[in-house]
Order: sequence, then structure tokens, then C-alpha cells
Amino acid sequence: MIIVYGADWCEDTRRTLRHLRRLGVQHRYLNVDEDLDALRSALNLNGGQRRTPTVDLGVGGPPLLEPANDTLTEALVELEMLTQDHARERMQVQNVGDLERIVRAGAGAALVLAGSVAPRAVRWPLRFAGAVLALSGIAGWCPGYQRAGVTSLDGPGDRPDEAGRGAWLEART
Repeated sequence: MIIVYGADWCEDTRRTLRHLRRLGVQHRYLNVDEDLDALRSALNLNGGQRRTPTVDLGVGGPPLLEPANDTLTEALVELEMLTQDHARERMQVQNVGDLERIVRAGAGAALVLAGSVAPRAVRWPLRFAGAVLALSGIAGWCPGYQRAGVTSLDGPGDRPDEAGRGAWLEART
């Protein structure tokens, strides 16, 4: 079992947890600020230094310290916890960042509700558009983004605490 030692305030911890979730890899998160045993374990793995996140892949090897998403994915592939094709496939089915997912789902639900009180001629178009918008938010996949070859993952709506990318949409890699 993969264990992520981190802290809720740490953007790198949140990024790592998001990445593992998107890859569909089971893991356990231990908050070192709230769990003294977790802090001791993390310090033991890091030679006495406090670094978040620390990812223990559970194979007896060295932990990953503050790994980039690509580094974490490569380690999972190398340890055969995930294949390269599965990683690529799982990342392809998500192209909408977390904040945008919430906004899409909420706006879609609002359109579905608006469709129930709208004039008869626009009820079904509003309901249909709302359902599509809500489903794209729930699934994290937008067909328009897919066709355009763009993504909002890792953008300002996905990583609000980090100003690493100023543009909302970016070409997919």
C-alpha cells in the first residue's frame, strides 16, 4: 500500500494526492500535523528531515520526496503498480481541473433546474445542456477540450495556491 505523508496546507501534498486519485492508484494519506506516529515515520524515512509530501511506495526502497507528477508516475510504472498505457489512458479521460469541475457540475444542475420552470419551447434544450455540463463536471472530461487538444488540469483552477501557470487552458502533452 502506498502511503503519502503530508500536510493539508502543503500544495505539493495536495497535487500528489490529486495525481494518485486521477491515476486510480490506491493510497493512504497520513497528515503529519495531526498524527504524531505519522510524523515519526516520515522523519525516519527522510533521515530526520521534515519534507512533504513523502511517498512511501511500500516496496522497501527509498521514499519519493516531493515528487513531480511525472516522477511519481514513472516510479509506479517501474514498480509495475501501473502500466504506461494505463497511466496515459487514465490521464486522457480527465482534462478538467478541480475548481472547474465544481463550477461545471453546479452550473449544469442550475440549468437542469431552470429547464423545469422555463417556457415549454426551451425546457428540453436547457435540461439537455445542463445534463451534459453537469456530467462533464462530474466525470472531469470535456469533449470540447478533447477536440481542441487542451486541458485545464494543473492550471489556476486546479492549483489555486500556486501561480505556476497563468493561462486557464494549456495544450495537452
